[in-house]
Amino acid sequence: MKTSLKKDIYTELFILLVKDGNPTDDELEKLGSDIGEIWVKLGRRLCVSDPKLKEIDKTHSLLSEKGYHALREWQHNKGADGATYQALCDALQHDLIQRQDLADKFCYIKGNYLL
Repeated sequence: MKTSLKKDIYTELFILLVKDGNPTDDELEKLGSDIGEIWVKLGRRLCVSDPKLKEIDKTHSLLSEKGYHALREWQHNKGADGATYQALCDALQHDLIQRQDLADKFCYIKGNYLL
């Protein structure tokens, strides 16, 4: 006697989508803490000028503050149209930065979807 088994198959798809809009001040402060010693390289990828980066370096002693103020300078210079999650994501993934972990943490909407 044959028995038929009904088998439901679901495929789980993990999708990463870059957030719309601009990072908040709180996110920039957290990221400033996380980027540590690469804050200058990240600042350059975000088009913060070298003179401004030197000023930030002299003005702030903590790495986290240096990173935060470099990110705030980027946000100030680029405005709402340019200081986007996408621009930040691209900079974090740049060959000289290679911080996909931080791009994942700060720039993406994460979600699981069943198909």
